[in-house]
Amino acid sequence: MNLSARLSLTPKGVEEVMNRAFKLSVRHRSVLIVLGKPQTMEHILQTQQIYHHDEIIETINDLVNEGFVAVNGTAIPRATTSAPSGNIQLVDGITISEAKFLLIDFCVDSFGTQSQKYVDELGGCKNEKCLQLCLAEIYAATEMRSPDRLPALLEIIAEINAT
Repeated sequence: MNLSARLSLTPKGVEEVMNRAFKLSVRHRSVLIVLGKPQTMEHILQTQQIYHHDEIIETINDLVNEGFVAVNGTAIPRATTSAPSGNIQLVDGITISEAKFLLIDFCVDSFGTQSQKYVDELGGCKNEKCLQLCLAEIYAATEMRSPDRLPALLEIIAEINAT
């Protein structure tokens, strides 16, 4: 995820912080509480000293996918509900470098000059969980900007999962 990405609570996240409505783990709740005031990813990584950076990124990824946190003011739909015609989940054991290459190529083809944000985020991915979060953002952007490119993205995901 881009370190300058701005994270904020969705109404579902606010409900969890205020009423513990969804009974999240302590780690998840602590990140939500920090996001009571919108923060950048970089700020959260600097201020959260209890957990390792990978754990924080994984937690934020979970919270975004579950609809508790919005990235840059936009809630990213859950992968399982946003793609009824295909699976946008990456399987364990994929080749990260090949996945990054294929997704960067897709972004440049689909978004042109507006692809730089996604190229930078993908370039910073070092593990599957970070790549999954970037993929969710790319899927949401494709769905909004270029829905005709969704079949191509689903083919790329299938190719990545086959590696």
